Amino acid sequence: MIERDHTPNAGTGLLGANFRLHNRAAPTNDAEGHGRWIAIDESGYNGDQLHGGERYMTLGAVAVDDITAADIVDRLREEGRIQQSAPEVKFQKMFTGASAAPRRQLLSQLLGPTGPLHGKASVYVIDKYHFVLAKLVDLLIEEQFHSLGLNIVDNGVAPQMALDLATEGPRALGRDNLDRLIATTVGFFAKKNRRGDHVTVDEFYTVIGQCRAYARRRRAPQAKKATQILELLCQTRPEAEAYARERPTQATPTGPYGLLDDSMDPLIPAIPAVILGAAIHHGERVRALADDQRLLTDDKLDVLQRSAVAMGAIGQLIEDDHLGGLLRGRSTDHPSLQLADLVAGAGLTVARRHDGETDSDGDDLYTAVVPLIDRSGLIMGKGLEDFATVDPRRLTRG
Repeated sequence: MIERDHTPNAGTGLLGANFRLHNRAAPTNDAEGHGRWIAIDESGYNGDQLHGGERYMTLGAVAVDDITAADIVDRLREEGRIQQSAPEVKFQKMFTGASAAPRRQLLSQLLGPTGPLHGKASVYVIDKYHFVLAKLVDLLIEEQFHSLGLNIVDNGVAPQMALDLATEGPRALGRDNLDRLIATTVGFFAKKNRRGDHVTVDEFYTVIGQCRAYARRRRAPQAKKATQILELLCQTRPEAEAYARERPTQATPTGPYGLLDDSMDPLIPAIPAVILGAAIHHGERVRALADDQRLLTDDKLDVLQRSAVAMGAIGQLIEDDHLGGLLRGRSTDHPSLQLADLVAGAGLTVARRHDGETDSDGDDLYTAVVPLIDRSGLIMGKGLEDFATVDPRRLTRG
C-alpha cells in the first residue's frame, strides 16, 4: 500500500513534499519590482482525458497584481451582488445561466475598452482533438525522424502534418473513424494506460491500419495529405513499442518519468506558451502565478520555467530573461487568480459558441472575449471560428 504524504504546505492547499517549494502566500505586488505579475487559471481542463468530454480548454491570463485585482473583485462583488460570504468569485458558479446576465454584462465592461482589464487579459484556447492529433504526429512520426537526425519541428513540417490531419481528417476518414482514431490515441498514451492494459500496441495499430485502409479506398482528392500521414503512422510501430516500454508502471509525479507520464497533458506546453505570450505582449519581464494543480509539482514547475525561457530564446522572440519566476497559489488567497478564472471561463463559453452551442452565456460575452484570444496559440484555420492547439512540440525532451 502506498503511503501518502499529508504534510501541509504554506501558500497552497496541496499536501506533501512534492509541493513544498514555489508557493506564494503573500499578495502579489508589482511594486516589488522583478517583473510584472500575471495570473493564470484554466477552464475545461481534464488532464490527459482529451476525448469524450469538453472539447475545448482555455487558459485565462491577467496582467494585474493582487493589489489591483482586489479592487476589481470588490467591484464585481458589489455591483454583481455576490455574497461577501462566498470565499471566491468563480465563473461557473456565478456568471452562467439566464439569471447571471447582469454579471456577464459587468464582466464585459471590465474587459472592454474603458474597463480596468482592457489590454491586460488574454485567452489561450486549445482544441483538444487537434492537440491529440498533434501529439500523434509528435510522439510517433517526429520521434522516428528525430532518430534519423532530422528535425521536422523547427522547419514546420510536424505542425503542418498535425494541421493537415485535423483539417482533412473528416474527409479522409469520415467523422466516426476520425473520432475512433482520437479516442484510441488518447487511450494508448494517457497515464491511465501505464501497464498497457487499456489499449495495447496491437489494438492501437489495428485502428491506425483500418483508418489508412478506409482513407485509401475513399480516394478523396481533398484528403490526400491526411492519407499520406496515415501511411507514415503505419510505419511507426517501433516508436510506439518504445514508448510502451518506457512508460512508468505507477504514478510518478516527479522526475523525468513523471514528465513522460504527462506527455499528453495540454497544461504542460500551454503554461510556458501563455507566459511567453504575456511577456511579448507587455514587452517586459513577467512573474507568473498559477492556480495550484496537483499536476504542477515542484519538479514540473522547474521544467515549465525552463521551457518558457527556452521557447523565447529559440524563437528569438524576446530576451531570454523574460520570466522572473513561476509560482503557484490558492485562488482564495489571490484575487488575481479569481480574475484569471473569470477570463478562462468566459473564453470557454465563447469557444463552445463557435462550436455551435447556443446559449446566452456565449452570446453575451462574445464581443468582449474574441479580441482577447491569443493568436500565437492558433495554428488551425484562417479565422477566429477555428480554435487550435498549442505548440505541439514536446517540451519534456532533454
